[in-house]
Amino acid sequence: MSDKKDPFQKELKSFVTNTLRRASFRWKPRDEALKAARIDRGVYRCAQCGCSFKRADVQIDHIEPVVSLKDGFTSWDDFIKRLYCSVDGFQIICTTCHDTKTIMEDALRATYNQERKAEDKEEAKKLKEFEKQMRKKKKEEE
Repeated sequence: MSDKKDPFQKELKSFVTNTLRRASFRWKPRDEALKAARIDRGVYRCAQCGCSFKRADVQIDHIEPVVSLKDGFTSWDDFIKRLYCSVDGFQIICTTCHDTKTIMEDALRATYNQERKAEDKEEAKKLKEFEKQMRKKKKEEE
């Protein structure tokens, strides 16, 4: 599915992605992970810094990003498998640690996207050159 060329496909992908993410808030292992991080009534320990925080100051985070940093969106099967992971796939972290982790992941994702675009451009260049050579060879044979 090439969502870059088809606005409908891009909109559909966005709709389905957002719907699945909203539904994941009712995923039982997510609640179990939060319960495991509870140290007192309304107080939770951050898995990153180890400090204690009120519920409003912690996030339930996927340890492995739902969308691969290196490969981006690969398939719906991978997306759903990562989104709906087991209790071990979640961590409870404070908003500061979550923001830091998100910034690092976004930077890595941007780097990988640039590398992937450069590779795609190089592949397209090689393909174009190959097609040119094949046309030349075909003309010579005629």
